[in-house]
Amino acid sequence: MKKILLIFFSLYSCLFALGQGFGAQVHLAANFSQVDGDQLGGYNKLGLNAGLQINRAIKEDWEGAFEIRYSMKGAKKVIDPEAPATFSLKLNYDYLEVPFLLKYTKYDKITPFAGISVGANVRNQRDENGIVSNEQALNFMEVGFHLGGNYHFTDKWGIDLRHSYSLISVRDFPIVVNSPTWFGRAGWYNRLFSVGLTYTP
Repeated sequence: MKKILLIFFSLYSCLFALGQGFGAQVHLAANFSQVDGDQLGGYNKLGLNAGLQINRAIKEDWEGAFEIRYSMKGAKKVIDPEAPATFSLKLNYDYLEVPFLLKYTKYDKITPFAGISVGANVRNQRDENGIVSNEQALNFMEVGFHLGGNYHFTDKWGIDLRHSYSLISVRDFPIVVNSPTWFGRAGWYNRLFSVGLTYTP
């Protein structure tokens, strides 16, 4: 964790050495995530999503941006207190990821964006009935897609809303498909919604 904080601080410090034309945002958000393909449903896994963004105008009304984020993903089985629990399961997949975004800046209050990201898995934990182990064959790298927007309620503060989804299966393991899949794809895919605050220095 100390190394991750050092990376964030170094990236933020580099902004002021780059000169004019660059901007930055600090992000702090909550993830509501699930894993498509694990036979569990619902965005029940709560996690932290924090990082920095550096952006620069590339033409009128458009900005390019890259971020570095620590994103806590995974899934969780919700136990019904009125029904006997057959098993408990919690998947903790944490990633250090770098999204590359294209932002449309024409509007005063709302900035929509979309892009792709490359992430590295830094935590892999499967907690099944209290037995903690690593998830079998979880891939080290993740390629994801991001779609969202930022609502600016002051000059410095905003609300960031985004949906993120793995473009390639994050688990290299034989998959048993018991339910419909998007575009006929089988595999395990991180899917999450995040909501949080942004601060522009």
